[in-house]
Amino acid sequence: MLPKFHRDIAAALAAILLVSLSAPAKSGKKEKNGGGEIDVSHNAVLWSAPDDIKSRNLYYGPGGEQDEPHTVYTFEVEDMKGTNPKFVVHDENGVKWKVKMGYEARPETVASRLVWAVGYNTNEDYFLPEMHVEGMPAHLAAARNTSALRGLSTTSG
Repeated sequence: MLPKFHRDIAAALAAILLVSLSAPAKSGKKEKNGGGEIDVSHNAVLWSAPDDIKSRNLYYGPGGEQDEPHTVYTFEVEDMKGTNPKFVVHDENGVKWKVKMGYEARPETVASRLVWAVGYNTNEDYFLPEMHVEGMPAHLAAARNTSALRGLSTTSG
């Protein structure tokens, strides 16, 4: 049996492999606009050849340094899906962020950078070693592992 860390790496690599084997989907969707329908058929783009892989900043990812979160956040709601504790916050500009805690937060950020570097579309993921959240409840239902909450400071609302 592999140690948990190695299983996590293997799972991340399997997910990357699945993404790399996927083909773009075709959408035949029509949307209503005012008085008529508009055909918005197009190929959904999953991958495009990167212009210059060497110029991609793997530290900041697709959002770049300009989108990196660095503020005080306000708690919105706990997300009960999945196995690790996570919740939704918004920053002072009203931008919503999903905060994922636990062991998968770091490898997920790294995996998203590697997949993005070779041309796949990814979310803007950032790893923050600590953050401040206002209005956070005293206990999250999904936070069974208190070590997942390390580095999180809160202000009750």
